[in-house]
Amino acid sequence: MLTPLQKQAAKAIVNAFETGTLQGDYGNVTFLPTDPGGLTYGRSQTTLNSGNLALLIHAYVKAPGASYANELRPYLGRFDAQDQGLNRDSTLRRILQDAGSDPVMQTTQDDFFNRVYWEPTITSANYIGIKTALGMAVVYDGRIHGSWHLIRDRTIQNHGKLSAIGEQKWVAHYVATRRNWLANHSIELLRRTVYRMDTFNQLIADGNWDLKLPFFVRGLRADEAALSPSVCISAEIAPDRLLKLQTPYLRGEDIRQVQIALNQAGFSIEPDGVFGPGTAELVKQWQAQQGLTPDGIIGAATRSALGVDGEALDATTPTPPVDSTALKLTNPPLRGNEVRALQAALREKGIRVGTDGVFGPDTDRAVKEYQRSQGMAADGIVGPATRRSLKL
Repeated sequence: MLTPLQKQAAKAIVNAFETGTLQGDYGNVTFLPTDPGGLTYGRSQTTLNSGNLALLIHAYVKAPGASYANELRPYLGRFDAQDQGLNRDSTLRRILQDAGSDPVMQTTQDDFFNRVYWEPTITSANYIGIKTALGMAVVYDGRIHGSWHLIRDRTIQNHGKLSAIGEQKWVAHYVATRRNWLANHSIELLRRTVYRMDTFNQLIADGNWDLKLPFFVRGLRADEAALSPSVCISAEIAPDRLLKLQTPYLRGEDIRQVQIALNQAGFSIEPDGVFGPGTAELVKQWQAQQGLTPDGIIGAATRSALGVDGEALDATTPTPPVDSTALKLTNPPLRGNEVRALQAALREKGIRVGTDGVFGPDTDRAVKEYQRSQGMAADGIVGPATRRSLKL
């Protein structure tokens, strides 16, 4: 169990990565054309393209006494649709920046980001067996920066479970694995973030597993005075996709896992991997039972509570190969971080393909080209053999 000061220190490290400060900025609005998250906002820089920014703005508009509710309400539909025009909307930017000074917005963000980021961090750390403050900071960085589960499973696959080699060795291997992944990523914006792992490597070298104050991160002195305000700021770069009812219906293994979890919770549903009206209604019923907002949307908080955010495997059970679900051309096409990681791996092998995270005809062609080059059956299906060959 971390002390309140250790919790603030863990968050402050990531704050420094994201903003160059140890403090938070509730009105921070950012848009980088090369960032796949799109428009980002708030104390922990939640993103338009993840769907979480829409949830935050909805929560604020509904909150009693929200000073900028009337100005933001007309934008709700565009947030829900992830309208890319919002990225460059100067009027919206001004409203969001001004709203950051509203105490209601600050309280809304505190509650929202704690549910979406910190509580899932605790869940992730508990499942893997991490107990130290520095280890928690590493998990927190992975949850916010993105692809925590991908690098966690890759570390387990290559170096073993934490329970077998100990927390300090496992965390050091995770940091090294993540640094290599970032340094060789197809997205330039991610390649430029290796400093995050260099910072963790320095703290590991210093043996500061308790995050004893003071320490320095990116030239900033973290001490008790600097950490006294509540802080939490960063950016989602590759989050799990938001699951909700839309047209065409979302499909995939992540939805099937939700349906299986609902079955285990006592609801009758066929786990067909399709997020249709029936699934949405049962999600609402389950959320109501759990005291969550019954909106039928599977975000980070609902994933964690339902046990389908990648932490459902107990640390004592055998860990399956990373992302063992087959990837292939479907209609509608598969989308998400798994596909983006596949595309990046293909590019590392010299295969020309985009890195948009969409398994379309171009990715199908690239997979077949790679399979032929390896003497494999060129069926375009990324199953266990192709994954092993690509080291996914």
